[in-house]
Amino acid sequence: MAAPPLYARVVVDVPARALNRLLTYQIPPPFRESLEVGCVVLAPLATRQVSGVVVELLQQLSPQEEKLQLRPLTQVLEATPFWGGELLALIQIMRRLYACTWQSAFQAVVPAPVLRRLQAMWQKKRVLNRKRRRQAEAPALYSELPLTSAQEAAVQAIIDFAATGKPVLLYGVTGSGKTEVYLRAVQHFLQAGKQAIVLVPELSLTPQAVERYRGRLGERVGILHSALSAPERRDYWWAMRRGELPVALGTRSAIFAPFTNLGLICIDEEHESSYKQEQEPRYHARQVAFMRAKEHGAALVLGSATPSVESFYLAQKGHYQLVELPQRPGGQSLPPVNLVDMRRSHNRGRLISCELEEALARRLERGEQAVLLLNRRGYASQLQCQNCGYIPLCPHCAIPLTWHKGKRLLLCHYCDYRAPLPSCCPQCRGVEFKYGTPGAERLALEIARLFPEVPLARMDRDTVGKIGAHAAILEAFGRGETRILLGTKMIAKGLDYPNVTLVGVLRADAELAQPDFRAGERTFQLLSQAAGRAGRGSKGGEVLMQAWDVDHPILQAVARHDYLAMYKAEIALRRELIYPPFCRLVRVVVRSLDPGLAQAAAQEGVQILRAQLAEGEYLVGPAPCALERLQGYYRWHFLLKSPQLLPSVQRCAQVSELLSKRYPQKVQAIFDPEPQNLS
Repeated sequence: MAAPPLYARVVVDVPARALNRLLTYQIPPPFRESLEVGCVVLAPLATRQVSGVVVELLQQLSPQEEKLQLRPLTQVLEATPFWGGELLALIQIMRRLYACTWQSAFQAVVPAPVLRRLQAMWQKKRVLNRKRRRQAEAPALYSELPLTSAQEAAVQAIIDFAATGKPVLLYGVTGSGKTEVYLRAVQHFLQAGKQAIVLVPELSLTPQAVERYRGRLGERVGILHSALSAPERRDYWWAMRRGELPVALGTRSAIFAPFTNLGLICIDEEHESSYKQEQEPRYHARQVAFMRAKEHGAALVLGSATPSVESFYLAQKGHYQLVELPQRPGGQSLPPVNLVDMRRSHNRGRLISCELEEALARRLERGEQAVLLLNRRGYASQLQCQNCGYIPLCPHCAIPLTWHKGKRLLLCHYCDYRAPLPSCCPQCRGVEFKYGTPGAERLALEIARLFPEVPLARMDRDTVGKIGAHAAILEAFGRGETRILLGTKMIAKGLDYPNVTLVGVLRADAELAQPDFRAGERTFQLLSQAAGRAGRGSKGGEVLMQAWDVDHPILQAVARHDYLAMYKAEIALRRELIYPPFCRLVRVVVRSLDPGLAQAAAQEGVQILRAQLAEGEYLVGPAPCALERLQGYYRWHFLLKSPQLLPSVQRCAQVSELLSKRYPQKVQAIFDPEPQNLS
């Protein structure tokens, strides 16, 4: 029998980067037989006591540690390993891959409400009581739908993953029944005694997904996302940890569901950038899913009607198993997409063209429903004095403030700065202002004037701030109480309502000019997903997209429902310019309150990296960020392209640390592995 460990290496729950390391403590004799890796302990740190997690147990010390006078652990707070097994290994991988702190990795894996409650109970020396999660109203039964031969083949491919060892890329046109494939696969693995994780990209998709999964699987489905109340998140998490709920459904953080017997992970709309965490640790849920699936030997399914260019490339190369659903069940055709040229359309000064107005009138007269997409919040992107041209800017971000007419406020969507509407221009005292690019709020007012008797709902960040607002809006639309649903991109994907026969898109070409190598791909995905909301029932449907550049190849590909045309154009461009999937990308953003220091530090960082470049590596920049000033900081950035991700992350992390030491408290260097946003 092995001798019990004498020492423990612990990660203490203190956010200071100076303590982003393992601290070694003596294990008092009463704890030596029972202490395990993953246990939560109370440990002395300077003059205070802090909680921490045991990540390593050892019999003897290193020569350096033997010279130290180690202090003993004070108490074992959680004797059962709280962070044990695969999740602790995952945290260690995330630390290397994303170069994040121990603490941020731990906090990503376990929801903050769970940690806060545990810490409060440990401090009070209480034991966490088993709680019953709040029972939701029983959902309506969601009956099994007959499978097409393509769907049957897709389900079988997922079940047979062990034979191929490959993730499945489920490439199915909008409305082709991907959800039914996921459900059948989940049912199979549940019957085999396994657990499953299902990810959706947006909170707006969660209510309908919950309705379907619970309607089929009953109360075995737990929910994990940020819009839940703290008690709900805690209760669902503990129920999953205890094995009471074998299915986790939610947004990106649900990938960390505390399962020990995973059989299946499904990522719906795998192309969505919302699966990328923008704060430390800057993980991508798709990447974490690969890690967890490999550890558990679980099947991994990536589903989309418009797969990311990187995923489709890997499928073409045979790294993924490509499974296609080329048609909608029942032989329904995809809705025709008509491009409305706003250079020639007679819209009489309104946002919607005559063509879209007439189509709306026809559909509403038949008792049908419509979805209208305008991917911009607020009433107008800015106000401008008609006399002198003055535009109110955010004092912290140096970008125009968005006019929100209903709130009578000018808002910054980046730092939440707010200002009242000025009574006159502060420069020339003029009182006449003109509006900038219109947003969803203005569209809602215009539609209400055109169709005053038709109930409508607006869905964007300004209308879904309260808990439950997403679900309330969609439930009313699903019951037919509202006839028109309009809003930003959160209404463009995943929604399945048979009575929606018209989709209208305003400013369809607006995102094509973004300074991002993914601008064309993202535009195609957004428009194709929006178009897919129409014609899912027996009544058919149509799509009208208003644009100023209707001849753009991306818009033409959308009109033809031609994903392959978009893919071939994008992959050729990325091969030429060496962008993913032909390299791994790390972005470094250098920011400072002093614009000169931001520029100088970015240039210095590039010089350091340039001296270390290996074969096949390239640097782009430095250059000012597209949003050059944000939340008071001036920002420069540069990109490192490399064949391998991990060495690139480590070098960029070292450069970030060097710059922080070179300019203490004056410069911050933030590195982002595999960035999804270059603004």
